Amino acid sequence: MSYVECLVLGLLHSGATYGHAIDKMLDRWNARLWTKTNRAAIYQALKRMEKKGWVVTSREKVGNMPERTTYGLTEEGLAALRTMVADGLASRELVTFDYTVPAGLLFVLPPDVVVRQLAIRIEAVRGYIDTFARSEAESAGAYIGKRANIRFLHAYYRTELEWLEWLTKELDNPAKPDFGPVSD
Repeated sequence: MSYVECLVLGLLHSGATYGHAIDKMLDRWNARLWTKTNRAAIYQALKRMEKKGWVVTSREKVGNMPERTTYGLTEEGLAALRTMVADGLASRELVTFDYTVPAGLLFVLPPDVVVRQLAIRIEAVRGYIDTFARSEAESAGAYIGKRANIRFLHAYYRTELEWLEWLTKELDNPAKPDFGPVSD
């Protein structure tokens, strides 16, 4: 499943009709807080979905603006969207975090460098927590999907902060001799 295609189909279903409107709706939904979808990915997904028969296109002229391509969801596209949402909600996919790869290899740096770098991440995570706390408060009347994603990410970053603080404390503990892996 392509999460970008799912998102774009969902935005078309929600009333967006052209690429720029989809991009703006991502902003209104605060979707950039939980997805890396950018404008190029939107247009690439629209092209793929047109080839699949999930969207139809037409040209539209509005005022003095250049002609633009508009997109409409087909029955096949709606069926694909419903399948993707259903499958995604029931996913048994293992959640992975690329960020944990460096954490697993932190022994290649001196402990003081690791602690200094973790402090930078801790500052960023605290900023994310503040952003999500504000977003959670501001979205009290928003649709359930937006509230759910913001609540999840807020909880995730609070958990990450707790983990980062634990890791920093472990590294600052001079009695802990287990900084590096044991050779087999």
